[in-house]
Amino acid sequence: MSFYTTEEQLYELFSRAGEIKKIVMGLDKNTKTPCGFCFVMYYSREDTEDAVKYISGTILDDRPIRVDFDWGFQDGRQWGRGRSGGQVRDEYRTDYDPDILLNFKFL
Repeated sequence: MSFYTTEEQLYELFSRAGEIKKIVMGLDKNTKTPCGFCFVMYYSREDTEDAVKYISGTILDDRPIRVDFDWGFQDGRQWGRGRSGGQVRDEYRTDYDPDILLNFKFL
């Protein structure tokens, strides 16, 4: 997911699979800026399965959306787990620059 994708855009896209209970944007633990993932919670399992089945692979903000099931909350997962504060997989990307977000203001 793009670092610039808004919660409103996510509601618009994911509501196509069903009624959304809550969206939680993943934040970098150091800068508190979006780090490219979110959690979307639905009221029904059927809607969740539809999101995985039909929304995964959709392009949003020029980035493919990957939709997976989250198998449960564990303390500490509310922030990124990588050394830089974001996602671990971003640290292996050659085009990832965590400082690029410092120039943007997030509401």
